[in-house]
Amino acid sequence: MRILHITDDTGSVGGVQTYLRDLCQILPEAGVDCEVWSPAPDTGRVADHLTRWAGRGYERELSSRLERDRPAIVHAHNLWMRLSPLPLRAAKEAGIPVVMTVHDYGFVCPRKWMITADRRPCESGFGARCLVSNCLGSREGWGWLPYNDLRWLKTALHRRMLRAFVDVFVCPSRHLGSWMQRNLGVEKVLHLANFTRRPADGPTPVINPHRMLFAGRLSREKGVDVLLRAMPLLLEEHPRVFLAVAGDGPERVALEQLASNLGLEDAVEFAGSLGVGDLEEQYRQAGICLLPTLWMENCPVAVLEALAHGRTVVATRIGGVPELVEDGVTGLLVERGDRRDLARKLGSLLGDPARVEEMGRRASAAFNETYTAEGHVDRLLSIYRAVNAGDEPASCCAAL
Repeated sequence: MRILHITDDTGSVGGVQTYLRDLCQILPEAGVDCEVWSPAPDTGRVADHLTRWAGRGYERELSSRLERDRPAIVHAHNLWMRLSPLPLRAAKEAGIPVVMTVHDYGFVCPRKWMITADRRPCESGFGARCLVSNCLGSREGWGWLPYNDLRWLKTALHRRMLRAFVDVFVCPSRHLGSWMQRNLGVEKVLHLANFTRRPADGPTPVINPHRMLFAGRLSREKGVDVLLRAMPLLLEEHPRVFLAVAGDGPERVALEQLASNLGLEDAVEFAGSLGVGDLEEQYRQAGICLLPTLWMENCPVAVLEALAHGRTVVATRIGGVPELVEDGVTGLLVERGDRRDLARKLGSLLGDPARVEEMGRRASAAFNETYTAEGHVDRLLSIYRAVNAGDEPASCCAAL
């Protein structure tokens, strides 16, 4: 079976790129020939953005490729900012089924965060009110309103194309899947959680139960500032606690300055962007892994990696996170943006190393049951076969 994957961008570092890279490494092991097609590298020119948005050139390019290679399935991944869904029309016209994995909330929220201006999770999703709501996102403030209104228009057009060109949507969380059904108005939505590779050495015993790890992009929506502000509260009762921050991003300088202002130089280390081996070592060293996110998460890789390493997870109760972290079993869930709740629940774990160990064992068991690469590929291949044969995909994978 030959699969052609389409995505906006393969050059960035993020959850979509990580998933697609890992998927294209393991699919050949299952006898699947897979290739990745994406637009040319971003030049930053306005004209390039407009041509990508219109998509006609890319539609013709994809049409030629489909005619030459004739894949069994076109598998799209978040055709959002740099490339519209318009090229998928070429697949429909060629009679090739289209599967789309939806990696975030961009098609049900033009600002992607799903957080309202009063800092609460959105209850309505995409609609006319988005034009005047000034909800939270990467670009906030009334000065950005024209830009955000253009995003709204683009989202509206994309939603129409998705309904016309995509045969089956795959959502890594049930939470996002229900939003796609309710707000986008599509029926063929399947739930298939993301996966991650097992660590090279497998789950290892906790070396230091007082060492914590955040691994991810250092951007505003990840809530690392909330974590840093919780650290002084923790240190009052647990002076041995230590936080490693693995990752890089636009907020790194500001976060390092915040840590310095809070007097955390001896309690926090910014390790920067790490290779696979060094990141695995950070997981081995840590007893607790953290995701204090502020936006609506789908199926974050950082949580899956923590489960794979058999580590207790403390994360925000939002989006698809509660589907990954069973509160009180494999970790603890905290309220969004609440540093006191975060400090209190972390303190309860730091004072009970045996509980941390037990939660870690349960986290490892949960990973082996649901989030392995082998299980993911088996379920994804079932979707491919059913869609290719024209069968109901709900019969081969978990429907919502």
